[in-house]
Amino acid sequence: MLESYYNLSLSLLYAGFKRVESWWNYQDVVSPFYRLYYISKGEGRIHMNQTSYTLSPGELFLIPKFVSHSYECRDYMEHYYICFFDDIADGKGVNNPLLMKFQVPAEEIDAVLFKRYIQLNPCKSLHVSDPRLYDNTRDLYEKHPVDYARLPLAIESNGILLQLFSRFLTEACMQEPYQGGTHRKLNRAVYYIAENLHRRISVSDIADIMCVSPDHCTRTFKRIIGMSPCEYMQVKRIERAQTLLLTTQMAVSQIAEKVGISNLSQFSHLFAKITHCSAREYRNMQIKQIDRE
Repeated sequence: MLESYYNLSLSLLYAGFKRVESWWNYQDVVSPFYRLYYISKGEGRIHMNQTSYTLSPGELFLIPKFVSHSYECRDYMEHYYICFFDDIADGKGVNNPLLMKFQVPAEEIDAVLFKRYIQLNPCKSLHVSDPRLYDNTRDLYEKHPVDYARLPLAIESNGILLQLFSRFLTEACMQEPYQGGTHRKLNRAVYYIAENLHRRISVSDIADIMCVSPDHCTRTFKRIIGMSPCEYMQVKRIERAQTLLLTTQMAVSQIAEKVGISNLSQFSHLFAKITHCSAREYRNMQIKQIDRE
């Protein structure tokens, strides 16, 4: 149970420093990883779970994985960022990310920790700012071989990230998802969807997992995640398809089957609706982007 969190392992994706201005206004971003910010100057806003959060200097902010959110900056904001997974290294991730703290005051040492973390990971900054261009890159889920010459630095780096991540943990977010409470039931449903994207899932199936009526299930999804269960499942299927397009050589028809959409025409329509391009165009675009970097 809680003892498993002693072995929590966080896997770095990106880390760096960025100044954003009024162009920082990306909408409806849903990513498979966490984003952690330390705000140093200026001000921005995050819209998430039907709540608006002001990002001010001296604060830490965490955006959990798989949570729809939007950005806003009216003037400018300078911040350090770290993007990471909590469950890709064959370990156990946080059971209920929606029950974590999202915004906390930075402790005096946190600025030092962020700067040291960037120093330890100098080549991990994002080359682009638009989340659509880096949320599902080809190497997102790849495991890299251990560089034993850098192992002491990697251990220090992991310790810093765990320390920063710990600021947001609550007892509720670490409880097993089958325990009572609306958020826990929702997380149980989210995990069920993630494990069964390859097959047909109805709203009734999700409602049964949550032990509520289909109408109650739909209202809960809209209130907490920002979309209906059907819309959420569509997004998750296309996200999985995007990852498969970039990490495998599978044909588009095979990928459609793999994400639970046996009708290729239906898959193509849904993919274009969500990503604004075809599956083949998406694969080619992302490969060209990676080659340029």
